[in-house]
Amino acid sequence: MFKSILVSLDGSRFAESALSAGLSLSRVTGADLHLATVHEPVPSFSYDEWESAAWDWSEEYTQRVQTEAAPLAGGGVDAWVGSGRVLDCLQLRADDVQADLVVMATHGRGAFTRAWLGSTADALVRHARRPVLLIRPDDDGPPALDADWAFKRILVPLDGSPLSETELDLAREMAGLFDAELVLVRVVAYPVEIASPYLPHTVQMNQQIVDEARDVAQAYLHDAAQRLQSDGFTVRTFVKVDAQPGHAIATLAADEEVDLVVMATHGRGGLQRALLGSTTDKVIRGVHVPVLVRRPTES
Repeated sequence: MFKSILVSLDGSRFAESALSAGLSLSRVTGADLHLATVHEPVPSFSYDEWESAAWDWSEEYTQRVQTEAAPLAGGGVDAWVGSGRVLDCLQLRADDVQADLVVMATHGRGAFTRAWLGSTADALVRHARRPVLLIRPDDDGPPALDADWAFKRILVPLDGSPLSETELDLAREMAGLFDAELVLVRVVAYPVEIASPYLPHTVQMNQQIVDEARDVAQAYLHDAAQRLQSDGFTVRTFVKVDAQPGHAIATLAADEEVDLVVMATHGRGGLQRALLGSTTDKVIRGVHVPVLVRRPTES
């Protein structure tokens, strides 16, 4: 259960989509809401008056938003302004308030270009030590602060690894909060060609590989679904064959009209920096619904 939620704000209308979602989760869980804005110092050659004005604006903005949000939250609401590198400040603030969840908006560019992550959202997802809920802003503007976000159908991509199953804990928690249906999917990648795909034996071999992988995936999802159903969850499963897992997941999310996608990021251990798995990255950029991601703990 979420007890402490950090919402990242930057003064834009994009960011206030995250505030609406954070408030809705606070009402459902009773969690305290911590609003955070980071003031990035202007270059040293700029006028001192600019620096002072920017800081004053940040403080006035967060105080105004706190006043508007407080009556709509399920727990307490506080506002904080940090100064420095945005990622570092948000990480430290999340640690200070022991946030169970960070909520922030991605930065889409409307119908004319593909979705993309803003630099802060991208950095936080790659390095965050806690779950991050990414909210895709609507082209029509942010929803009302008192809007109820009902995550009634939650898509959970699984690849059979212990890493991917870390997302099931989050998905179960969200499904429990909203009495949601869980939609489990495993993507079977079509084999890389090692010979001409037009040769009959190659076609037969590839089809055999796909059929065997599909059977394994179906058995795996069946077992996962049974465990969840025994705990009272409603579950459906899908096996998709696609050379690009990210595309398959995004397409299924649209076809099944899901309200939320829950995924794990993929850490790279000894490199000492987390990288987004390519599938996770493609899903975040390709879907039009919120995505809840968590970076696995490095051993």
